[in-house]
Parts: sequence; C-alpha cells; structure tokens
Amino acid sequence: MSDPRYRSDISKFLVHLTRNTRKVSAEDNLINMLQSKTIEARNHHCLFSPKINAMGFTQKLRNAFKTVCFTEAPLNQIYKLAAEDFPRRIKLQPHGLVFWRDEMLNSGANPAIYLNADGTSLREYLLSEFDRHFEGINSMSKLKQHEDNYKEIVHYYSLVNLMSGRHDFSWEREWRHSGDFKFKYSDVVAIVTENPEKFLRKCEKQLSTRRVNFIKRIPIISADWSYEDVVEEMAMKIWEKNA
Repeated sequence: MSDPRYRSDISKFLVHLTRNTRKVSAEDNLINMLQSKTIEARNHHCLFSPKINAMGFTQKLRNAFKTVCFTEAPLNQIYKLAAEDFPRRIKLQPHGLVFWRDEMLNSGANPAIYLNADGTSLREYLLSEFDRHFEGINSMSKLKQHEDNYKEIVHYYSLVNLMSGRHDFSWEREWRHSGDFKFKYSDVVAIVTENPEKFLRKCEKQLSTRRVNFIKRIPIISADWSYEDVVEEMAMKIWEKNA
C-alpha cells in the first residue's frame, strides 16, 4: 500500500497546462513546446519571489529559482484548473502535456511545499532563513563558495509557499521541476487540448511531417472528456502502437 504505483487514490500522471501570453495563445504555446521538446522555466513561484526580485541577485541566480509547474490532479478533473471563474492570478488554459509521475520523479520533480502559517511566526522564520542564506550573496558562484549544497538550497526555496484562508492552492496538487524541462515524444503520455481534431490539423500546418507523425502516435484528449473517454482514447493509441 505504500507504493504509489499500486494506489488507486494517487494519480499516475503529472500534467503541465499552458496559458495565453502577450502575443501567443495557449494552443500555440503548446505547439511550440512540441516543436522544441522543451517546457521553459519562465518564472519563480515561491514565497520568496519578492526577495528574489529585490535583493540584487544576478540573472543566473534569479533564473536558478525558476521552475516548471505540473499538477497531480486526475485527468478528468484538470478542467477545473482552467475554469474561467477559477480565482488564480495566472490563468491556465485547457492545453497541455501529460507525463508519467514515476518518470517525473526520476527527473527530479517534487511536490510544491504548501505550509500553513496562520497563528504562527512561520512566515517570518522562513523569510529570515532566506535572508540568512543569502546575506552578502548575490550570485551563484558566491553561494557555491559558502554552501556545499548550494543547488539543493535554491531548489528547496523554489518549492516553498504558504497557504491561508484566502490563498489555499494546496488542492491543486502542484509539482515543480527546477529549470527547463526537456522531453522526448516517447515521454509524453497524452496531449491535452480543447478540440483534438482541430489541434492535430493545426500541428500539420505548423510542424514538420516527421514531428506530426510522432504526435499522431500520442493520445490527444480534451480536458472536458470523462474518465471513460480518456481511457478509451489512450487504449486505442496503445493498441495502434502494438498492432
């Protein structure tokens, strides 16, 4: 019962959902990921983000805190994270990539750490510990000189957030991967999009024939589908591969 692979209450997948950026739609961002086989770590999402931006860190050190975010929510529930009325600053869209949870563990991904600080001085303690670690340090090379486990220190701080009554996102079951996440097409369990047929036609227009042929072997599912629909599509693709 302790092995997650044999637990029915724990998802076997992690999902990365895209979003609209200033000039690019979430759907096109997904196609760009499939083109480059990379999900870029563009932001740091932790409790210490204001300090990271204000303490005069070099660009390399700031970048070290950036992560790629995933969710462990079941595949038939991820539509809730992309709902129009979902109260989060970063609006996710129902377009993304699905990976095996076990493989993400092997790549170094970790669950985000959400701590309850209500009624305690935990927030002040964590912020003071961050200040202590980075007092007089503004670059990765200086941190390396002072701390043997400098990479682990940055990685730990990149995972930590606090929750409260108004900002409790722990239910998102968020995971984070430190730095850009590079993948092979064989790593992708499924592609999530609003309209699978329309998405595949768009891929055929924007990507090379070779890439499209790989993508056609991957299940393409909709975030609105039921659990049974998702299982049917994934089973059909597995059957086609083995036929």
